[in-house]
Amino acid sequence: MIGRRQLLKATTSGLAASVAMPFVGRSGFAATPTHTLKLTFADTQSHPLYEVLKRFADDVQKRTSGAIEIQVFSIGQLGSGTNILTGLQTGIIDLCAHTSGFIDAIFPKFQVVDLPFLFPDVASAERLLDGPTGAKLLDMLPTKGIYGLGYGHWGWRVVSTIDRKLVEPEDMRGLKIRVQPGAIFATTFRTLGANPVAIDLTEVYLALSQRVIDSIETPMISVAATKHDEVVNTINLTNQVYNVGVMMASKAKFDALPAEAREAIRAASVGLTKDWRMTIAQKSDEIVQRFKAKGMNIVEVNRDHYKKATESVYLQFKDIVGADLYDEVLKAVGHA
Repeated sequence: MIGRRQLLKATTSGLAASVAMPFVGRSGFAATPTHTLKLTFADTQSHPLYEVLKRFADDVQKRTSGAIEIQVFSIGQLGSGTNILTGLQTGIIDLCAHTSGFIDAIFPKFQVVDLPFLFPDVASAERLLDGPTGAKLLDMLPTKGIYGLGYGHWGWRVVSTIDRKLVEPEDMRGLKIRVQPGAIFATTFRTLGANPVAIDLTEVYLALSQRVIDSIETPMISVAATKHDEVVNTINLTNQVYNVGVMMASKAKFDALPAEAREAIRAASVGLTKDWRMTIAQKSDEIVQRFKAKGMNIVEVNRDHYKKATESVYLQFKDIVGADLYDEVLKAVGHA
């Protein structure tokens, strides 16, 4: 008979071996998952990004011959939008796709991409993010235990209201509006005379229904995904922010993976960026048509007047962002 100590020693040795040799078989990968990773994102399963992330997970699984399984969770399942990044830092969450507005709270320099009315179009935003400046922003993340794997797009942020058209900046006065936690969002709307309130996305529907707030500023796709179109009837096409999305990984968890797995995830992230952007562009167009058919008010606003009305926000955040990065970004997008 095997003694208790011998049995414990044998069991412990077996566990150590299984950890030390996570990938086996032809091409270096196992046929069954040896690592299961949790990926979450800042919206509901009705959001088009959910399917994009599932395709990303499938791509990683194929690239690793089934050794890496990625499970995709929506907002609220692994925590609120605010504490997702904390979970990433502590290793409770392995991967996440989140918006720049939440990243701003941890990395204030990231607010440079959320300056109001910064990007004139999608092309200018993508050139900046895919170039040296975008790489510089991602290079900041490891100092807080996070890796940035690539950029996506959540869609242009618009202002949706229960019953108010916002053609001119002065129409914002007194508006109770839900904003993301990044300080620049509250400052922008306060500058326009609105009353910004930070509420987690999961609580916005009730807040709108009870008139705790009058409006939200989210991409139009998120309005549909969260069913906020049941309580708002006017979409004001302010397009004040190109809503940058970032695919991120917990540094501690990522570093613990075998090199082949890390390479596979990084390679799949390249395809994710393309899929993410294309899907959001297509679905955004579809949502506009759907909302119009539903009879919602789709309002064009005077962006030039809004841009001028928020110029003071830039100077307030120049020192926070850093003069060099600030100047680099404004020069790249031709912001006058």
